[in-house]
Amino acid sequence: MLISLMCSKCMEESIENSGVVPEGGLEIRTRAVPVQTVGLYRGICPNGHNVLMMADFQQFELLFESAMEAFADSYYRESVSSFAAALERFYEFSIYTLLISNGVEIDNIKKMWSSVSRQSERQLGLYVGLFTSVFGECPKLLSEKDAAFRNGVIHKGHFPSPTDCFDFGRVVYELLNYNIRVLRERFADSMFRAGEVNRHEASKQLKEGEIPIVFKMATTVSLMTLDEPLPMHEAMNAVSKRLALQRGQSQSLK
Repeated sequence: MLISLMCSKCMEESIENSGVVPEGGLEIRTRAVPVQTVGLYRGICPNGHNVLMMADFQQFELLFESAMEAFADSYYRESVSSFAAALERFYEFSIYTLLISNGVEIDNIKKMWSSVSRQSERQLGLYVGLFTSVFGECPKLLSEKDAAFRNGVIHKGHFPSPTDCFDFGRVVYELLNYNIRVLRERFADSMFRAGEVNRHEASKQLKEGEIPIVFKMATTVSLMTLDEPLPMHEAMNAVSKRLALQRGQSQSLK
């Protein structure tokens, strides 16, 4: 998966030179670079400016986007794997959110998480238990059929059909959007604090005196989106169009 970096200094100079932002907007030269788990990106633009940008994304947002791109490129096993990983990382984000809402310090949550970080079943159990204790009912989860399909692809080497892959992605898409809405209605502040964990980890890579530009692109599943989500097929079409545009643009950052 690629994301686009831009040179903010060049953009500032363009505005200074023109005096105003042109009616058609500024032409921003970008370069697509591979996404990173810890989202701190460095580069040098053609005019010699240092580019330092920090991505403001949750891992599950990027994993779901990666799954959509893999589907658009006909990599269906990889797509299913990333859809499944997105859901698991959303469980992690939800656990952080619910514990923060209950007054648990982030450092203590990290220590707890280290004890279950390699055991997905324990993570799921923790998520179900916390959610149920807060909301009084079990959260919506993958059905046994969908879970078996995921396990067959990831653990048994099954090659899914495009239709089965799309249907699995749609299930995950609906689960994520529903549960994000449920969390936001009661724990918006705690969600924001949970979102700061990634930015804090990225900031550890900064050198003294460095101040990055924080950026966020539109992802199919996003904590920031308040609108009703698009139907899955429309969301997929949007990703396909973005990929085609991205691949057709000239790259200018080194």
